[in-house]
Amino acid sequence: MFVQDFPVFRENPDLVYLDSGASTQKPSMVIDRVSRYVQTSYANIHRWMYDLSEKSEILFDQSKRKTAAMLNAKFSEIIYTYNATHAANLLAQTLAFSGYLGEGDTVLLGVWDHHATIVPWQLLAKKFGFRIEFIHLNEDLSIDWEDFNQKYNDSVKLVSCSMVSNVTGIIYPMKKLSSLLREDTFFFVDASQAVPHFSVDVVDIDCDALVFTWHKIMAYTGLWVLYMKKERIKKLTPMMWGGGVIDSVSEEGCTLLWGKEKFEAWTPNIIGAVSLLAAWEYIDSIGGYDAIQKHEDTLIAYTDEKFKEYADRVHVFPSFWSSQPRIGVYSFHVNNKNSVDVSEVMADNNIAIRCGGHCAHPLLHSLNQKALCRLSLYLYNTKKDIDAFFSVLWSIV
Repeated sequence: MFVQDFPVFRENPDLVYLDSGASTQKPSMVIDRVSRYVQTSYANIHRWMYDLSEKSEILFDQSKRKTAAMLNAKFSEIIYTYNATHAANLLAQTLAFSGYLGEGDTVLLGVWDHHATIVPWQLLAKKFGFRIEFIHLNEDLSIDWEDFNQKYNDSVKLVSCSMVSNVTGIIYPMKKLSSLLREDTFFFVDASQAVPHFSVDVVDIDCDALVFTWHKIMAYTGLWVLYMKKERIKKLTPMMWGGGVIDSVSEEGCTLLWGKEKFEAWTPNIIGAVSLLAAWEYIDSIGGYDAIQKHEDTLIAYTDEKFKEYADRVHVFPSFWSSQPRIGVYSFHVNNKNSVDVSEVMADNNIAIRCGGHCAHPLLHSLNQKALCRLSLYLYNTKKDIDAFFSVLWSIV
């Protein structure tokens, strides 16, 4: 239905791309919009003395306003960063260096989280003296609320969780989790695997900060969105400083800006911002998230039935008896087969999947797995793609 909008599949007609959990392909609308901008209007922003700079800044601000609208946030709460690791480190170091986290405090993380939102807290904990605890899962991979209640005590200053697991595709109830937190607890949500697939409302979730990555939602690489509540922005001191964050500088010292600008101490990825604006516009043009979900639900039901035929030879996470809501992500291992070998056979047949630890080692350890193959679906996939995957899987098993 949507595959014709993506030129990569015209250029590579035999390609079966099932790795959208890592990065999505780009539609013509995004590619053409960026190309036109670079050819006709590119310039640095915050200059305003000439037309090209003014046009660039208007597009940059339009990108942020559209992003704010899609998240039900305020324009003043949207910060652009370089990537997942940068966004998580920016927030983690800002909270630590602002004195929000220190000796005796606890940070509570989801065991299903991505390394990008685990490692920064672990390394800072060694320097600032706070503790790290993990929320664990039940056998069906749902949140173990009893475990959470035992660990969520007065020492917990921050709770950080992924809204959707990049390994299992399970959607976790961030609104319910938020409702259990005290007002003094900072709640940080990684929505990288959520925003590409369904609408995310930061007001409904009531999180203090939320991040997602552009290249997983059909925009270009090199930028992440960091949403932060305005009242939090005002109270925190950024951990990076430079020309973009200051109000004034003298030989005696400097004063910082007070708003979201103080977290953008660099020339931003303006081209990336234009690509995100175009990606949002593409989603609108195809019928919004409703159209994406309807298409993906059809693919998920079809893939479920196919995997059930291999139940005695292929172990899929989550198992099919799990009733947890999820997106079209399947991590699996083939009995008596090395996951790398499986991935290589798929690659030899022009089928792109992911293999490894998926930057989620704590979750894999809890599943008693060292490595898994992962198939991840998106709106440009078809039943024909799924049939091609299972044809090769049949030859492997």
